[in-house]
Amino acid sequence: MTMLNLSGRSANMGPKLLLSCLLLCLLMSGQAAAQDKNVTCIAANVPSDENAYAELAFCLAPQVSVEPEQSAVANYTSGREVRTSLLLNGSRAVVHLLYPCRAPQSMLDAAAMKSLLDAYDSAMASAVYSNETLAVGGMPAYGGMVGDQIFVAYQPTNQTPVLVQLDGNMDEENLVAFLQYLRITLKEGTSPLIAGYCPDTTATTTTPAATTQVDTQTAAANALANSQVATQTTPAETRAATFESKKEKMASDIEAAKEKLASAKEKMRGF
Repeated sequence: MTMLNLSGRSANMGPKLLLSCLLLCLLMSGQAAAQDKNVTCIAANVPSDENAYAELAFCLAPQVSVEPEQSAVANYTSGREVRTSLLLNGSRAVVHLLYPCRAPQSMLDAAAMKSLLDAYDSAMASAVYSNETLAVGGMPAYGGMVGDQIFVAYQPTNQTPVLVQLDGNMDEENLVAFLQYLRITLKEGTSPLIAGYCPDTTATTTTPAATTQVDTQTAAANALANSQVATQTTPAETRAATFESKKEKMASDIEAAKEKLASAKEKMRGF
């Protein structure tokens, strides 16, 4: 495995949305074509310094050019994030590790995940979601399209949701492979939430606070806390096992999805 050092809808949205939904449909099976191909795997700490919060790993075909752009900690209204961006053959992939002030204590259902993403970025309120549960690195996920970007969101741990945004024009094989092989391993005991950043909470971090000051006491954060499903923590291993039990049914749809994808590409040539 290679170690990498990381330092509004358009008028023709219809076919783009169709294509993105079909690409996401390919992910549902958990048996993407990328599994049958020779791939090169890459791993990187994020951010790329001694105070990393996670390791990001993924695999792609050997001929795909991977260019790191930036990795940094940033503030948002109801928490902080660790953001990493890459170029895959010139198409951008951005991974957001979200650390809400009111962290989820269980796996989120679709409505709760949407609420969390809306609180993170108001632009997500206009997102069009797939009706199906997807797969990222073998974990259940939600996704769809916002603007000209395809996105998926999932929880590598209950407390730290992840949002992945991909250029809508990314090669579909690269897109599927990136999400299929993506693994994010959070470093235990680390968080960018510093003591005093969130109201009525104490947290520690290994990095200094960002200079930007934000108001974290928002209605969005309160709404998110009230929308979370269940109170019992669901281990990542249990969630993965549950998702595995659904793969047989989802796998039966993959060939039809591929045929529809080819048909959608033909239709898009007229736009």
